[in-house]
Amino acid sequence: MTLGIVIAIILIGLLLIFLEIFLIPGTTLFGVVGGIALLIGVVMVYSYYGSKWGNITLLASSLSVAISVVLGFKVIQSNKLAMKAEIDSRVNELENAEELQIGARGITVTELRPIGKAVFAHKKLEVSSTGDYIHRETEVEIIQILGNKIIVQPIKS
Repeated sequence: MTLGIVIAIILIGLLLIFLEIFLIPGTTLFGVVGGIALLIGVVMVYSYYGSKWGNITLLASSLSVAISVVLGFKVIQSNKLAMKAEIDSRVNELENAEELQIGARGITVTELRPIGKAVFAHKKLEVSSTGDYIHRETEVEIIQILGNKIIVQPIKS
């Protein structure tokens, strides 16, 4: 067995562990396959090149994995990989909407499948149909208000 093949197996193992830690954490597939490849590479060095080179390879591989783990935790704790945005809006804030009562009429601005948007008294709101598909620009009326959920039906002419 040539030294190049053994080094390639070890480097592939280290690369897969690195991918598991930094790019796709939580899948464990790359980490397990990388660990197995690393173990196979170290065992091959022991069997073909003796215990001196096997110990050196084991030490170098262990240090590489340890450094990757430490750097991985530092990157994760720094939140550089995570999105920091927060959702601070609400759906259908109806506190000051006295004009929104059962029977109020509006027009859909999107298709309701069964959820979409409609305009009532110059306010664009999220509404739900009774389960039916309602086309865009259809006149609708409110038939029920449950908290912030507005249920509409098309007006039949």
